[in-house]
Amino acid sequence: MLGEVIKEIRAAEQKAEEIKQHAQAEARRIIREAELRAAEIVEKSVAEAEAEGRQQLAAVEAESDTLTAPIRERTAAEIELLVAAARDKQEDAITMVMERIVKSYEHS
Repeated sequence: MLGEVIKEIRAAEQKAEEIKQHAQAEARRIIREAELRAAEIVEKSVAEAEAEGRQQLAAVEAESDTLTAPIRERTAAEIELLVAAARDKQEDAITMVMERIVKSYEHS
């Protein structure tokens, strides 16, 4: 009878050890799956953040273009006016120099 009880205790201990090993293996599997899912979630979050960043950058660039277009147009017009004024003054300067040259030769 005592032998029977010892066999039952040993069988129960062995069963408990098998259950423990199975539980540890299952826990490792669950942890691996959780790590893989976490890595996937991080990758997805990074990709979404990068896409959102690109969209925001494009929006800011478009807004910047909208804000700077009138300034560029106004600046181009001012440049054209300045160039035209410089050409007019250039012609006047050439005429003045030519007149001085002619006058200086007349007096010689």
